[in-house]
Amino acid sequence: MRFALRKQEKIASAYSEGYLKEHILSSLKSYFEKRKNDDIFNDMDSNDTYTYDGREISYPVLRINDVADKDSMLEFAIVGQQYDVLKLSFLGRMKG
Repeated sequence: MRFALRKQEKIASAYSEGYLKEHILSSLKSYFEKRKNDDIFNDMDSNDTYTYDGREISYPVLRINDVADKDSMLEFAIVGQQYDVLKLSFLGRMKG
């Protein structure tokens, strides 16, 4: 399984280029390299909703450990899948 992270430029401008690379992309690469497809699907929380442009939207959410900060987790909405690629949207970080 592979991933495609949407709006990386927007994430970098909101957080920083370093945060995008060291926290988000490094964590995603580590997670996807170590997990099998079934494990990834089992880690998804399909009951989560979040508000976007004033609308509640339901997407499965994937929470992974932040490899650069052991006390934090990163949250991603899974907005699509094409073949073996999950399309991810960064939702934010949460303290462990």
